[in-house]
Amino acid sequence: MKIRHGLALAALTCATASAGAQTVYIGGAGGATRSSADCSGTISCDNSDTGWKAYAGYNVNPMLGVEMIGYGFGGTQGVVAFPGFGLVNASMKTTGFGLAGVINVPLGPSVDLMGRLGIGSNKLKVSVSTAGFSGSDSETSTQALWGIGLGFRLTPALSLRTEIDGTSATYAGERFDSTLFSVGLSVRF
Repeated sequence: MKIRHGLALAALTCATASAGAQTVYIGGAGGATRSSADCSGTISCDNSDTGWKAYAGYNVNPMLGVEMIGYGFGGTQGVVAFPGFGLVNASMKTTGFGLAGVINVPLGPSVDLMGRLGIGSNKLKVSVSTAGFSGSDSETSTQALWGIGLGFRLTPALSLRTEIDGTSATYAGERFDSTLFSVGLSVRF
């Protein structure tokens, strides 16, 4: 009986603590990206690029929330020599959107540790071009989406966020991992 009363009291306390703590927020960030594409056999190859993300979130309580995210994780650019075609420029770019659960852990009065885990619909676009020829193709896949970072509250409504986000995309049966190292702002309403 005492355990049941204790559980009921704990549930009521949690519900009361989370009431009024619900917030909506939006944000955006940009930064450097890195792809896991294999560059062997290329004349030149660059797995680094720039990327972005934009998100809208809802905090159910001060520690838990959910985010809808749109992103471009950059890609890889390279040059390959093909007999009969000469030098071929090739690129791969990952874009997508996702839904993720978010956890916020306060580290101090104005700093939060944030973690994100969700699922994304990712499109990997492959483009090639050479003298007189160009083409592209893409493939969409459902992949895990993750992130970790720090939020620095500049005001009660404005936070500076620095984060690392990652996901994967596939093309022709091969998997390519992408990571975004970003800095951005979040506005709470």
